[in-house]
Amino acid sequence: MLQWSEQFSTGVGHLDHQHQALIDNINQLETLLVTPNPSREEYQFMLRLLDFLEFYAKNHFAAEEKCMESFRCPIHKENKMAHEKFQGFFTEFQKQCRASGLRKEFIVKLHATVSEWIVDHILQIDLQLKPCIKGNATPV
Repeated sequence: MLQWSEQFSTGVGHLDHQHQALIDNINQLETLLVTPNPSREEYQFMLRLLDFLEFYAKNHFAAEEKCMESFRCPIHKENKMAHEKFQGFFTEFQKQCRASGLRKEFIVKLHATVSEWIVDHILQIDLQLKPCIKGNATPV
């Protein structure tokens, strides 16, 4: 399970809150992965998680990109490319699910990919917002 800690804090409250929500959802999914026969409610949660991820990718990524650009964060282009790569992965995941159904191996891959991605992305890219925010009291 992923644990939110201050090491993930970007210094932007609404972005940190959104990261925490993603981690919470991924942790709930991890709990379901060890369930041999998911109930209807648990299956419904998995479907809602897919909707959440699609919404998250669209809205959180846009907000984060805008924030990085407004604080003139030098890594903002790399951030945008990382977001595009994730969206490509998720689009392909959705295609597989539409073609073959929501199979457990797809969910296992989704969980592993998103878990690794969020930690790597926050620690390597998003945290580069902190010095930009400290250097610019207000966005430009």
